[in-house]
Amino acid sequence: MNNWAEYQIALAIHESGSHAAAAKHLDVSQPTISRGLRALESRLGEPLFERRDGENRPTETGKAVIRHALRMRDDAAAIERAIARSEDEITGEVVISASDGVGGDWLPHVLAPLRDRHPGLILRIDLGMQKANLAAGEADIALRWRSPGEQQSLIVRKAATVGWGLYASPAYLDSFGRPWCVDHLKPHRLVDWGYIEPDGWPENEDGEVIRPAQAAVIANSATSHLQAMKSGFGIGMTSHRLARQSGGALERVLPQHESVQELFLVAHDGVKRSRRHRLVVDHLAESFKRDAAHFRKGDFSVFAGT
Repeated sequence: MNNWAEYQIALAIHESGSHAAAAKHLDVSQPTISRGLRALESRLGEPLFERRDGENRPTETGKAVIRHALRMRDDAAAIERAIARSEDEITGEVVISASDGVGGDWLPHVLAPLRDRHPGLILRIDLGMQKANLAAGEADIALRWRSPGEQQSLIVRKAATVGWGLYASPAYLDSFGRPWCVDHLKPHRLVDWGYIEPDGWPENEDGEVIRPAQAAVIANSATSHLQAMKSGFGIGMTSHRLARQSGGALERVLPQHESVQELFLVAHDGVKRSRRHRLVVDHLAESFKRDAAHFRKGDFSVFAGT
């Protein structure tokens, strides 16, 4: 069997010019160099070097051995590079559950650079307000409003504090009037949510929560809810960031009133064993941190398109 260490010795003698220099290059003793060379020559039955003009010159057999050793070294380096690439490579699918607001307009822009860095990564975004059962494998990562949930073994990070306010289209307010106090909301028409009842509607001086009394439309998605307000159905509560994206189609109602809701980044603790899941969780957590003002105040996102 060929001994790669002996071929390394022959190659080092050739490249360094002497036994002493080869020993220094390989960080071994000079007797080790001599023994290794003798062992290789004995097995091949031919000398590999001859002394000419005070230098170690390879014989014809030596030249063939050096060519072989160079290929072996190149192959070993190629293997190491391939292993390093495979260790850095992230592949496979990650499923993210989110509401259609954040999941529809923010997540794709935020995840695009991550996917560019890891072409083998597959990102699936499942939109909806029903909480995915992470333990049952319905999703790997979830964005959840108000509470992370009571499921056991969850990794929870607070993603963002989201500012909300009351909004309506200018055309609607021109027709039905602009409320200047909380009690003036009652006669107005309501653009309501079909799957949640947002906290944070204003209270009057008696502590009564006041909302428009008559629902004009009930929407089951952030997209349809926003469009209904823009279309003049009535007054609704939405996040400042979504209202800003209306491009001037919405006007703030009772701007002195504001509420906040918490958004949580949640994953099952089993993702700690997966490099790709940890990568996505960490990337999302950092992205939320960078875009804190976007969620809290409705500032332009630091990510293009939102």
